[in-house]
Amino acid sequence: MKLGELLIKAGRITTAQLEETLKGQAIFGGRFGTNLVEMGYLDEHDLAHFLSKKTGIAHASPEQLMDVPPQVTRLIPEEAVRKYQVMPLALNNRKLTVAMTDPTDFATIDEISFLTGYIVVPVITPELRLVCALEKHYNIRRDVRYIRVEGGGRNRARVAQSAAPEPEPPRQAMPAPSRPAPESPPAGNHPPGTPRLNGPLPATAPFSKLAPPVPDDDILELPLLADYECFGDMEKSEPLGAYTQAGSALQREAEKECSVEGILHGLTQAHDRHGIAQLIVDYAARQFDRSALFLLKGGKATGWVAQCGKKTVPKFDLLEIPLADPSVLKVVAESKTYYLGPLPVSHYNGRMIAALGGGNPVNNLLIPLMMMGRVVAILYVEGGTLQLDQRLPELQKLLGKASMAFEILILKNKILLA
Repeated sequence: MKLGELLIKAGRITTAQLEETLKGQAIFGGRFGTNLVEMGYLDEHDLAHFLSKKTGIAHASPEQLMDVPPQVTRLIPEEAVRKYQVMPLALNNRKLTVAMTDPTDFATIDEISFLTGYIVVPVITPELRLVCALEKHYNIRRDVRYIRVEGGGRNRARVAQSAAPEPEPPRQAMPAPSRPAPESPPAGNHPPGTPRLNGPLPATAPFSKLAPPVPDDDILELPLLADYECFGDMEKSEPLGAYTQAGSALQREAEKECSVEGILHGLTQAHDRHGIAQLIVDYAARQFDRSALFLLKGGKATGWVAQCGKKTVPKFDLLEIPLADPSVLKVVAESKTYYLGPLPVSHYNGRMIAALGGGNPVNNLLIPLMMMGRVVAILYVEGGTLQLDQRLPELQKLLGKASMAFEILILKNKILLA
Protein backbone atom coordinates (compact mmCIF):
# COMPACT_ATOMS: atom_id res chain seq x y z
CA MET A 1 0.00 0.00 0.00
CA LYS A 2 1.27 3.47 -0.89
CA LEU A 3 2.14 5.84 1.96
CA GLY A 4 -0.58 8.29 0.94
CA GLU A 5 -3.23 5.57 0.91
CA LEU A 6 -2.01 4.30 4.28
CA LEU A 7 -2.27 7.74 5.85
CA ILE A 8 -5.77 8.33 4.44
CA LYS A 9 -6.94 4.93 5.64
CA ALA A 10 -5.60 5.70 9.12
CA GLY A 11 -7.38 9.05 9.10
CA ARG A 12 -4.17 11.04 9.44
CA ILE A 13 -4.63 13.11 6.29
CA THR A 14 -7.51 13.87 3.94
CA THR A 15 -7.67 13.35 0.20
CA ALA A 16 -7.47 17.13 -0.27
CA GLN A 17 -4.32 17.26 1.86
CA LEU A 18 -2.81 14.41 -0.15
CA GLU A 19 -3.41 16.28 -3.41
CA GLU A 20 -2.00 19.50 -1.98
CA THR A 21 1.13 17.64 -0.84
CA LEU A 22 1.62 16.05 -4.25
CA LYS A 23 1.35 19.47 -5.88
CA GLY A 24 3.91 20.86 -3.47
CA GLN A 25 6.23 17.97 -4.16
CA ALA A 26 6.07 18.56 -7.91
CA ILE A 27 6.89 22.24 -7.47
CA PHE A 28 9.37 22.21 -4.59
CA GLY A 29 10.86 18.73 -4.92
CA GLY A 30 11.89 16.46 -2.06
CA ARG A 31 10.37 13.23 -0.82
CA PHE A 32 6.65 12.82 -0.25
CA GLY A 33 7.06 12.48 3.52
CA THR A 34 9.22 15.59 3.71
CA ASN A 35 6.51 17.61 1.99
CA LEU A 36 3.89 16.22 4.39
CA VAL A 37 5.89 17.56 7.32
CA GLU A 38 6.55 20.88 5.57
CA MET A 39 2.86 21.31 4.88
CA GLY A 40 2.12 20.72 8.56
CA TYR A 41 -0.04 17.62 7.95
CA LEU A 42 2.23 15.19 9.82
CA ASP A 43 5.07 15.40 12.34
CA GLU A 44 8.38 13.57 12.06
CA HIS A 45 7.48 10.98 14.71
CA ASP A 46 4.27 9.98 12.95
CA LEU A 47 6.02 9.97 9.58
CA ALA A 48 8.67 7.57 10.87
CA HIS A 49 5.95 5.33 12.36
CA PHE A 50 3.99 5.10 9.11
CA LEU A 51 7.11 4.61 6.99
CA SER A 52 8.00 1.68 9.24
CA LYS A 53 4.47 0.33 9.00
CA LYS A 54 4.49 0.65 5.21
CA THR A 55 7.80 -1.18 4.71
CA GLY A 56 7.68 -3.56 7.68
CA ILE A 57 11.17 -2.36 8.69
CA ALA A 58 12.06 -0.78 12.04
CA HIS A 59 12.74 2.95 12.09
CA ALA A 60 15.66 4.73 13.73
CA SER A 61 14.89 7.12 16.56
CA PRO A 62 16.33 10.67 16.60
CA GLU A 63 18.58 9.66 19.52
CA GLN A 64 20.01 6.73 17.56
CA LEU A 65 20.77 8.99 14.61
CA MET A 66 22.37 11.78 16.59
CA ASP A 67 24.34 9.72 19.14
CA VAL A 68 26.58 7.64 16.87
CA PRO A 69 30.11 6.82 18.13
CA PRO A 70 32.95 8.15 15.95
CA GLN A 71 34.31 4.63 15.44
CA VAL A 72 31.02 3.70 13.76
CA THR A 73 30.84 6.76 11.49
CA ARG A 74 34.37 5.97 10.27
CA LEU A 75 33.13 2.65 8.88
CA ILE A 76 31.56 4.41 5.88
CA PRO A 77 33.61 7.24 4.33
CA GLU A 78 32.05 10.62 3.65
CA GLU A 79 32.10 10.14 -0.12
CA ALA A 80 29.96 7.00 0.14
CA VAL A 81 27.62 8.55 2.70
CA ARG A 82 27.10 11.57 0.46
CA LYS A 83 26.54 9.40 -2.62
CA TYR A 84 24.19 6.83 -1.12
CA GLN A 85 22.52 9.01 1.55
CA VAL A 86 22.95 6.51 4.36
CA MET A 87 23.95 6.78 8.02
CA PRO A 88 25.76 4.01 9.95
CA LEU A 89 24.30 3.56 13.42
CA ALA A 90 25.83 0.54 15.12
CA LEU A 91 28.08 -2.47 14.59
CA ASN A 92 27.24 -5.74 16.31
CA ASN A 93 28.74 -9.13 15.42
CA ARG A 94 29.74 -8.02 11.93
CA LYS A 95 26.25 -6.67 11.31
CA LEU A 96 26.23 -2.97 10.46
CA THR A 97 22.95 -1.18 11.12
CA VAL A 98 22.44 1.54 8.52
CA ALA A 99 19.68 4.17 8.41
CA MET A 100 18.21 4.83 4.96
CA THR A 101 15.23 6.64 3.49
CA ASP A 102 14.60 3.63 1.24
CA PRO A 103 15.56 0.35 2.91
CA THR A 104 14.28 -1.55 -0.14
CA ASP A 105 17.12 -0.15 -2.25
CA PHE A 106 18.98 -3.44 -2.45
CA ALA A 107 21.59 -2.11 -4.87
CA THR A 108 22.72 0.47 -2.30
CA ILE A 109 22.69 -2.14 0.47
CA ASP A 110 24.93 -4.40 -1.62
CA GLU A 111 27.32 -1.51 -2.35
CA ILE A 112 27.64 -0.60 1.34
CA SER A 113 28.12 -4.25 2.26
CA PHE A 114 30.87 -4.64 -0.35
CA LEU A 115 32.51 -1.38 0.72
CA THR A 116 32.58 -2.16 4.45
CA GLY A 117 32.81 -5.94 4.45
CA TYR A 118 29.89 -6.17 6.88
CA ILE A 119 26.36 -7.51 6.63
CA VAL A 120 24.11 -4.46 6.31
CA VAL A 121 20.95 -4.36 8.40
CA PRO A 122 18.82 -1.47 7.06
CA VAL A 123 16.45 0.62 9.16
CA ILE A 124 14.20 3.36 7.81
CA THR A 125 14.33 7.04 8.68
CA PRO A 126 12.58 10.15 7.36
CA GLU A 127 14.65 12.30 5.05
CA LEU A 128 14.48 15.18 7.53
CA ARG A 129 16.18 13.19 10.28
CA LEU A 130 18.78 11.74 7.94
CA VAL A 131 20.05 15.10 6.64
CA CYS A 132 20.36 16.41 10.22
CA ALA A 133 22.46 13.38 11.17
CA LEU A 134 24.68 13.69 8.10
CA GLU A 135 25.33 17.33 8.89
CA LYS A 136 26.30 16.56 12.48
CA HIS A 137 28.52 13.54 11.85
CA TYR A 138 29.92 14.27 8.37
CA ASN A 139 29.57 18.06 8.05
CA ILE A 140 27.39 17.60 4.96
CA ARG A 141 25.46 20.85 4.75
CA ARG A 142 21.70 20.63 4.85
CA ASP A 143 19.57 22.32 2.24
CA VAL A 144 17.90 25.47 3.56
CA ARG A 145 14.47 23.79 3.39
CA TYR A 146 15.44 21.23 6.06
CA ILE A 147 16.75 23.90 8.40
CA ARG A 148 13.46 25.73 8.08
CA VAL A 149 11.35 22.60 8.62
CA GLU A 150 13.04 21.94 11.95
CA GLY A 151 11.32 25.05 13.22
CA GLY A 152 7.93 24.20 11.73
CA GLY A 153 6.20 23.46 8.45
CA ARG A 154 4.74 25.77 5.87
CA ASN A 155 2.27 27.90 7.76
CA ARG A 156 0.17 28.46 4.71
CA ALA A 157 -0.54 24.75 4.47
CA ARG A 158 -1.80 24.46 8.04
CA VAL A 159 -4.77 26.59 7.10
CA ALA A 160 -5.70 24.06 4.45
CA GLN A 161 -6.41 21.45 7.14
CA SER A 162 -9.78 23.03 7.68
CA ALA A 163 -12.50 21.16 5.76
CA ALA A 164 -14.20 24.35 4.61
CA PRO A 165 -12.09 26.64 2.42
CA GLU A 166 -11.71 30.20 3.59
CA PRO A 167 -13.67 32.74 1.56
CA GLU A 168 -11.56 34.71 -0.86
CA PRO A 169 -11.11 38.30 0.31
CA PRO A 170 -12.91 40.84 -1.88
CA ARG A 171 -10.82 42.49 -4.53
CA GLN A 172 -10.15 46.14 -3.95
CA ALA A 173 -9.98 48.40 -6.93
CA MET A 174 -6.77 50.38 -6.89
CA PRO A 175 -7.19 54.09 -7.62
CA ALA A 176 -5.54 55.32 -10.76
CA PRO A 177 -2.64 57.71 -10.17
CA SER A 178 -3.81 61.30 -10.13
CA ARG A 179 -0.95 62.51 -12.29
CA PRO A 180 2.03 61.08 -14.13
CA ALA A 181 5.35 60.81 -12.41
CA PRO A 182 7.20 64.13 -12.55
CA GLU A 183 10.47 62.51 -13.62
CA SER A 184 11.02 61.90 -17.30
CA PRO A 185 11.70 58.27 -18.10
CA PRO A 186 15.38 57.42 -18.53
CA ALA A 187 16.73 56.33 -21.87
CA GLY A 188 16.42 52.62 -22.44
CA ASN A 189 13.89 50.03 -23.47
CA HIS A 190 11.16 50.77 -20.94
CA PRO A 191 7.80 50.60 -22.74
CA PRO A 192 5.83 53.84 -22.88
CA GLY A 193 2.86 53.98 -20.56
CA THR A 194 4.15 51.30 -18.18
CA PRO A 195 4.46 52.67 -14.62
CA ARG A 196 7.75 52.21 -12.83
CA LEU A 197 9.07 52.20 -9.28
CA ASN A 198 11.53 54.98 -8.54
CA GLY A 199 13.56 55.33 -5.37
CA PRO A 200 13.37 53.02 -2.34
CA LEU A 201 10.62 50.45 -2.30
CA PRO A 202 7.76 51.04 0.13
CA ALA A 203 6.95 48.34 2.66
CA THR A 204 4.01 47.30 0.52
CA ALA A 205 4.20 48.54 -3.04
CA PRO A 206 0.88 49.72 -4.50
CA PHE A 207 -0.41 47.55 -7.30
CA SER A 208 -0.93 50.55 -9.51
CA LYS A 209 2.81 51.26 -9.62
CA LEU A 210 3.45 48.09 -11.57
CA ALA A 211 1.88 46.87 -14.77
CA PRO A 212 -1.85 47.55 -15.18
CA PRO A 213 -4.03 45.20 -13.05
CA VAL A 214 -4.25 41.78 -14.67
CA PRO A 215 -7.73 40.29 -15.14
CA ASP A 216 -8.23 36.78 -13.76
CA ASP A 217 -8.37 35.24 -17.20
CA ASP A 218 -4.95 36.70 -18.05
CA ILE A 219 -3.10 35.01 -15.20
CA LEU A 220 -0.79 32.33 -16.55
CA GLU A 221 -2.25 29.40 -14.67
CA LEU A 222 -2.34 26.20 -16.71
CA PRO A 223 -3.49 27.73 -20.02
CA LEU A 224 -5.09 25.58 -22.69
CA LEU A 225 -2.91 24.33 -25.50
CA ALA A 226 -5.25 25.94 -28.02
CA ASP A 227 -4.49 29.36 -26.55
CA TYR A 228 -0.92 29.16 -27.76
CA GLU A 229 -1.20 26.92 -30.81
CA CYS A 230 1.01 29.27 -32.82
CA PHE A 231 3.55 29.84 -30.03
CA GLY A 232 6.05 27.37 -31.46
CA ASP A 233 5.94 28.72 -35.02
CA MET A 234 9.31 30.08 -36.06
CA GLU A 235 10.46 31.67 -39.31
CA LYS A 236 12.86 29.43 -41.20
CA SER A 237 15.28 30.94 -43.64
CA GLU A 238 15.63 29.33 -47.04
CA PRO A 239 18.97 27.69 -47.98
CA LEU A 240 21.27 29.88 -50.05
CA GLY A 241 21.59 27.32 -52.79
CA ALA A 242 22.01 23.70 -53.72
CA TYR A 243 25.65 23.76 -52.63
CA THR A 244 24.77 24.75 -49.04
CA GLN A 245 21.46 22.91 -48.77
CA ALA A 246 22.79 19.93 -46.79
CA GLY A 247 24.76 22.14 -44.40
CA SER A 248 21.79 24.45 -43.85
CA ALA A 249 19.53 21.51 -43.06
CA LEU A 250 21.96 20.28 -40.41
CA GLN A 251 22.24 23.77 -38.95
CA ARG A 252 18.46 24.14 -38.75
CA GLU A 253 18.25 20.77 -37.02
CA ALA A 254 20.83 21.87 -34.44
CA GLU A 255 19.11 25.21 -33.91
CA LYS A 256 15.72 23.54 -33.49
CA GLU A 257 16.67 22.41 -30.00
CA CYS A 258 17.52 26.04 -29.11
CA SER A 259 14.26 27.42 -30.53
CA VAL A 260 10.92 27.91 -28.86
CA GLU A 261 9.79 24.69 -30.51
CA GLY A 262 12.75 22.83 -29.04
CA ILE A 263 12.11 24.23 -25.55
CA LEU A 264 8.43 23.28 -25.69
CA HIS A 265 9.37 19.76 -26.72
CA GLY A 266 11.82 19.65 -23.83
CA LEU A 267 9.11 20.68 -21.36
CA THR A 268 7.01 17.69 -22.41
CA GLN A 269 9.98 15.40 -21.70
CA ALA A 270 11.14 16.93 -18.38
CA HIS A 271 11.46 14.32 -15.64
CA ASP A 272 11.60 16.68 -12.66
CA ARG A 273 11.23 20.30 -11.62
CA HIS A 274 14.95 21.01 -12.09
CA GLY A 275 14.69 19.96 -15.72
CA ILE A 276 11.88 22.46 -16.27
CA ALA A 277 13.79 25.25 -14.53
CA GLN A 278 16.95 24.58 -16.51
CA LEU A 279 15.08 24.66 -19.82
CA ILE A 280 13.55 28.05 -19.00
CA VAL A 281 16.84 29.64 -17.95
CA ASP A 282 18.79 28.07 -20.83
CA TYR A 283 16.33 29.55 -23.31
CA ALA A 284 16.40 32.98 -21.66
CA ALA A 285 20.21 32.95 -21.45
CA ARG A 286 20.47 32.76 -25.24
CA GLN A 287 18.65 36.08 -25.56
CA PHE A 288 19.59 38.06 -22.46
CA ASP A 289 22.79 38.99 -20.66
CA ARG A 290 21.44 37.72 -17.34
CA SER A 291 18.67 35.30 -16.57
CA ALA A 292 17.59 33.70 -13.30
CA LEU A 293 14.74 31.74 -11.81
CA PHE A 294 13.72 32.21 -8.19
CA LEU A 295 11.66 29.69 -6.23
CA LEU A 296 9.12 31.17 -3.80
CA LYS A 297 8.61 29.13 -0.67
CA GLY A 298 8.23 29.64 3.05
CA GLY A 299 8.06 33.43 2.80
CA LYS A 300 11.34 33.63 0.89
CA ALA A 301 12.54 33.82 -2.69
CA THR A 302 15.38 31.34 -3.06
CA GLY A 303 17.80 31.24 -5.95
CA TRP A 304 17.05 28.24 -8.16
CA VAL A 305 19.20 28.44 -11.31
CA ALA A 306 20.85 31.39 -13.07
CA GLN A 307 23.15 32.23 -15.95
CA CYS A 308 25.24 35.35 -16.46
CA GLY A 309 27.05 35.83 -19.75
CA LYS A 310 25.90 32.33 -20.76
CA LYS A 311 27.72 30.82 -17.78
CA THR A 312 25.96 29.14 -14.88
CA VAL A 313 26.10 31.20 -11.68
CA PRO A 314 27.72 29.01 -8.99
CA LYS A 315 26.04 28.61 -5.58
CA PHE A 316 23.04 30.63 -6.74
CA ASP A 317 20.83 28.35 -4.63
CA LEU A 318 22.40 29.88 -1.50
CA LEU A 319 20.75 33.24 -2.23
CA GLU A 320 17.67 33.99 -0.13
CA ILE A 321 15.50 37.11 -0.31
CA PRO A 322 12.86 37.41 2.45
CA LEU A 323 9.55 38.47 0.98
CA ALA A 324 8.64 40.41 4.11
CA ASP A 325 11.27 43.06 3.30
CA PRO A 326 11.22 45.57 0.43
CA SER A 327 12.44 44.16 -2.87
CA VAL A 328 11.24 43.90 -6.44
CA LEU A 329 10.71 40.17 -5.88
CA LYS A 330 8.28 41.00 -3.08
CA VAL A 331 6.42 43.37 -5.38
CA VAL A 332 6.01 40.75 -8.13
CA ALA A 333 5.02 38.06 -5.62
CA GLU A 334 2.30 40.23 -4.09
CA SER A 335 0.97 41.76 -7.29
CA LYS A 336 1.10 38.55 -9.34
CA THR A 337 2.10 40.53 -12.41
CA TYR A 338 5.32 41.43 -14.19
CA TYR A 339 7.68 44.27 -13.35
CA LEU A 340 9.65 46.16 -16.01
CA GLY A 341 12.10 48.96 -15.35
CA PRO A 342 15.10 49.97 -13.21
CA LEU A 343 15.55 48.44 -9.77
CA PRO A 344 14.84 50.80 -6.88
CA VAL A 345 17.57 51.15 -4.30
CA SER A 346 17.09 48.58 -1.54
CA HIS A 347 19.25 46.14 0.38
CA TYR A 348 17.77 42.98 -1.12
CA ASN A 349 17.63 44.33 -4.67
CA GLY A 350 21.34 44.95 -4.27
CA ARG A 351 21.91 41.41 -3.02
CA MET A 352 20.01 39.98 -5.96
CA ILE A 353 22.05 41.90 -8.54
CA ALA A 354 25.31 41.17 -6.70
CA ALA A 355 24.56 37.44 -6.94
CA LEU A 356 24.09 37.89 -10.70
CA GLY A 357 27.35 39.70 -11.33
CA GLY A 358 26.72 43.17 -9.93
CA GLY A 359 26.37 46.43 -11.80
CA ASN A 360 23.41 48.75 -12.16
CA PRO A 361 21.22 47.52 -15.05
CA VAL A 362 18.88 50.17 -16.42
CA ASN A 363 16.06 47.83 -17.38
CA ASN A 364 15.00 44.64 -15.68
CA LEU A 365 12.09 42.31 -16.39
CA LEU A 366 10.58 39.99 -13.77
CA ILE A 367 7.67 37.68 -14.63
CA PRO A 368 5.76 35.44 -12.19
CA LEU A 369 5.15 31.76 -12.85
CA MET A 370 1.67 30.97 -11.53
CA MET A 371 0.25 27.68 -10.33
CA MET A 372 -2.92 27.04 -8.38
CA GLY A 373 -3.49 30.76 -8.00
CA ARG A 374 -0.09 31.32 -6.37
CA VAL A 375 3.23 32.67 -7.56
CA VAL A 376 5.60 29.72 -7.22
CA ALA A 377 8.57 31.11 -9.15
CA ILE A 378 9.80 34.36 -10.72
CA LEU A 379 11.86 34.67 -13.91
CA TYR A 380 14.36 37.54 -14.06
CA VAL A 381 16.03 38.71 -17.29
CA GLU A 382 18.16 41.71 -18.19
CA GLY A 383 20.08 42.96 -21.22
CA GLY A 384 20.03 41.49 -24.70
CA THR A 385 19.71 42.98 -28.16
CA LEU A 386 15.93 43.44 -28.29
CA GLN A 387 13.75 45.64 -26.15
CA LEU A 388 12.47 43.82 -23.08
CA ASP A 389 8.85 44.80 -23.65
CA GLN A 390 8.99 43.16 -27.08
CA ARG A 391 9.99 39.84 -25.49
CA LEU A 392 7.43 40.01 -22.69
CA PRO A 393 4.52 38.18 -24.44
CA GLU A 394 6.77 35.36 -25.58
CA LEU A 395 8.24 34.87 -22.10
CA GLN A 396 4.80 34.99 -20.49
CA LYS A 397 3.60 32.26 -22.82
CA LEU A 398 6.72 30.21 -22.12
CA LEU A 399 6.05 30.38 -18.37
CA GLY A 400 2.46 29.36 -19.06
CA LYS A 401 3.79 26.26 -20.80
CA ALA A 402 6.16 25.64 -17.89
CA SER A 403 3.17 25.77 -15.55
CA MET A 404 1.56 23.04 -17.61
CA ALA A 405 4.76 20.98 -17.38
CA PHE A 406 4.59 21.24 -13.59
CA GLU A 407 1.00 20.05 -13.74
CA ILE A 408 2.15 17.00 -15.69
CA LEU A 409 4.66 16.24 -12.91
CA ILE A 410 1.86 16.52 -10.37
CA LEU A 411 -0.22 13.99 -12.28
CA LYS A 412 2.77 11.64 -12.45
CA ASN A 413 3.22 11.92 -8.69
CA LYS A 414 -0.45 11.11 -8.19
CA ILE A 415 -0.04 7.95 -10.23
CA LEU A 416 3.09 6.86 -8.39
CA LEU A 417 2.33 7.94 -4.83
CA ALA A 418 -1.43 8.25 -4.41
